[in-house]
Amino acid sequence: MKNITIITGASKGVGKELAKEFLLKGENVCLIARTKNELIKTQKELSKLTNNDIVAYNGNISDEKFVKDFYQDLTKKYNITCLVNNAGVGRFGTIYDNNKKMIDEVFPAIVYGTILMTTYALPYLKKSKEIVKVVNIISQSGIRAFKFESVYCSAKWAQEGYAQCLRAETFGTNIKVINVYPGGINSEFWKDNRNYVPAGIENTFATTEEVAKIIVDNLYNKESLILKDLVFEQTHMNLE
Repeated sequence: MKNITIITGASKGVGKELAKEFLLKGENVCLIARTKNELIKTQKELSKLTNNDIVAYNGNISDEKFVKDFYQDLTKKYNITCLVNNAGVGRFGTIYDNNKKMIDEVFPAIVYGTILMTTYALPYLKKSKEIVKVVNIISQSGIRAFKFESVYCSAKWAQEGYAQCLRAETFGTNIKVINVYPGGINSEFWKDNRNYVPAGIENTFATTEEVAKIIVDNLYNKESLILKDLVFEQTHMNLE
């Protein structure tokens, strides 16, 4: 069977660019996203770059049934060599603005999705005779506190906690856990949070293409030099 890399939140932004970079490295990729139209558009666009396999699944990774069914279907044809937990939703607000609706928008993809996608991947990853990787795109918000990001930071800190436990329990096995902590990225992420992020400031951030290329390039180290953490330090601004 062919090897494949799974990327969640892959229809746009960093997820889409990660898929592109993996394809340029000669990998087959599996794209997962909730928005069907964007997912199909991205699949078609990426297919122009390569003859490698690009498979797409439209679904909600916080839905346990979807996740189970997804792995059962994908593993009929592919061996999973890398899982990239990239999906996420950001909602900003003051500590006085927080409500259940905001929490219910942010936590599913970041927390439930990361845990479910990884949990059901593990039995397949353990079977591999090669080194396999779980890459968690966490964010600086998973290791620092920022104004107006209390719900988002809470979700990302939960994701960070899970990622650290995952690393502890897979230590010494063929499963390597790589945690990535980007700073600000110039993407659509900010458009829903304009009240708390000055217009135009995202233009000073790294592009999605730059971030994706750095991540994927660093994943291709020699086997004796497995990447552990990749931190992007934001030197030109401070949103604290």
